[in-house]
Amino acid sequence: SERPPKPLPARGFTFPSYDTRTLPNGLQVVVVPHHEQPAVTLQLLVRAGSAQDPADRAGVAGMAAALLDQGTTGRAAREIADAIDSIGGTLEVLTGTDLTFARVAVMKDSFGVALELLSDICRNPAFSDDEMTRQRQQLRSALRVTYDDPDHVADAVFKRVVYGSHPYGLPGSGTPASIERITRDDLVRFHERYFVPNNSLLAVVEYRLTGGLPGAFDSRVDTSIALSNL
Repeated sequence: SERPPKPLPARGFTFPSYDTRTLPNGLQVVVVPHHEQPAVTLQLLVRAGSAQDPADRAGVAGMAAALLDQGTTGRAAREIADAIDSIGGTLEVLTGTDLTFARVAVMKDSFGVALELLSDICRNPAFSDDEMTRQRQQLRSALRVTYDDPDHVADAVFKRVVYGSHPYGLPGSGTPASIERITRDDLVRFHERYFVPNNSLLAVVEYRLTGGLPGAFDSRVDTSIALSNL
């Protein structure tokens, strides 16, 4: 039989230079220069995910993350969507086993707006009853679909066999029973415990920013130190 072609020689890769600073409140800030496009990406990583779900509340981390951009104490979900759309940017929030992250990508001249918006959704989520109800309905539908997927079922069983009752062996998206038990208080407690500066890292991929990081994250998430000083 015909053999596959030999692999090409490995190409070298030079990781881009970066600057890092830990702010007085404990927040780590990493700035990576990127000069190919006049765009900026900000990503806040929080060191908590489904592994930190309460024992009988699987799905808390996922629901909390899903609701971050669905309304804050000062903005409705539509206002958040309109704010990011009006500057041609993107906003997404995802959670994994050990991390939750919120990412904003915008053009350079919208950096201040992006940072303020990222600050707002991460610091001031409303966790409104209406949005919780909507999210719970979506989770119910998603779980029904995944339970009919043999690959998903096999993966869930494999993790349970390998990790047992450790959080890594539990379903990160929750179960039909656990998502019904999640209350707003559960989300608030999770947020207050883990969404704090000394448990977070802010990564900024920037295009020759001449200004500084505004004080949008001061108090809980302070990034008032200028980029030029990082």
